[in-house]
Amino acid sequence: VTWALAIAGLGVSTYLTIAHYTSSSILACSDKGLVNCGLVTTSPESKVFGIFPVAVLGLAFFVFMPAAVSPWGWRLKFPPLAWVRVASVVVGIGFVLYLVYTELFTLNAICLWCTSVHVLTFLLFVLIIGGAAAGYGLRERNYKY
Repeated sequence: VTWALAIAGLGVSTYLTIAHYTSSSILACSDKGLVNCGLVTTSPESKVFGIFPVAVLGLAFFVFMPAAVSPWGWRLKFPPLAWVRVASVVVGIGFVLYLVYTELFTLNAICLWCTSVHVLTFLLFVLIIGGAAAGYGLRERNYKY
C-alpha cells in the first residue's frame, strides 16, 4: 500500500514540477474562487525563501519514498533506512501542515493537485509511523549483521 501511495505521489509531484517550470495553465484545475491551482502554484509562497520551488521539494520526497517503501525496502534489514523513512515522513507532514495553513490562511485558495500530494503524504505518515509504533523496521534486535 505504501509503495502504491508513493508512486502516485511521484506522478502528481512530477506533474506539479512540470507545471511549475512550464506554465500553470497546463494544470487541469480551476483558476477562480477557493479552488485556484494557478494562484497557489505561482504565488510567492510556492518557492522556499523565494528561490527554491516547493514542487521540486515534493518531487525529491517522492523520488525517495518509492524506493524506501517498496517491498524490497521494507524487507531490507538496515536500521538507518527505517529511521530515514520515519524522519522523512515526519518532515514531510510538517511541511504539508505549513503548506495547508498557507493555502487556507495566506492565499485563501487551495490547489486540488497540491491537496492530493498532501493527502498521499498524510497517508504515508500514518502508515509508516503506525508501523514504527508497532515496532516494524526499527528494532535493532531483529537485524542480523
